[in-house]
Amino acid sequence: MLSVEPSTARKYLLEDPCSLYAQSKVDPKSLQSDGWGVGFYLNGVPRLIKSEKPVYTEYERFASAVEAARSKIILAHIRRASNPRGLPKERLISIENSQPFTYGRYIFAHNGAILIPDEVIAYLGEWGSKVRGLNDSEVYFWFLVRELEEHKATLPEAIKSFQRVLSSLWEEHREDHPNLNRPYRGLNLVFSDGERLYAYAKYEDGKAASRSLCFKDQPALQMSYITSPNRLVVSSEKTNREDPWKPLRSGELLTGWISEGRVLTKIERV
Repeated sequence: MLSVEPSTARKYLLEDPCSLYAQSKVDPKSLQSDGWGVGFYLNGVPRLIKSEKPVYTEYERFASAVEAARSKIILAHIRRASNPRGLPKERLISIENSQPFTYGRYIFAHNGAILIPDEVIAYLGEWGSKVRGLNDSEVYFWFLVRELEEHKATLPEAIKSFQRVLSSLWEEHREDHPNLNRPYRGLNLVFSDGERLYAYAKYEDGKAASRSLCFKDQPALQMSYITSPNRLVVSSEKTNREDPWKPLRSGELLTGWISEGRVLTKIERV
């Protein structure tokens, strides 16, 4: 969420019928049970509150984190762990593996899976050593940070670079993964540099056939957003039926920023 004045995202994270908290447990076959986190900026510095436990078992702690995150920019994430390496489940669950991730002024969260994470880590060289956990999403994060910091790329350029490299690595190593038919399953992200809020949707068209968790009225990985002069809210799916939500479709990057006391937005193809 991006807002002109510091505020909380309680409505969208806790109160709405399809709030982030509600999404965590609405589908018993798809529980988001592997950790949660809230990221925000305090005096321009990123702050994270995270847990490795299911958010639906920690309502009070999650609610406390939501109240503490009074900021112009807020990112929140609930996790259902992907496991491209086939590791024991207990190795995937830890604070280090919970999202969002942060570095410098950046905060990042990802929805999807990078299915060849070790190949990307090897490509990253010394930047690969910064990966602390076993969450494939963290590999995506550090690739983008490397592009932004080392190559002075813009975020759209960094995202395009990641897709080019991922495609190249897939062509090089696909014989090592006979059970896979693609290198990723969803590249959806939310990202902030402390001034702008970005949301990007990217998924295989076939995956879009599955439906959203709560209202079942949109493709599973199609994101949603609402915007006004005072606020931009982006969600993995709409949190209520009353607001005028718009779709963020595969290949679209939404950017929001504040200028002269108003929230401005643009969408571009990436």
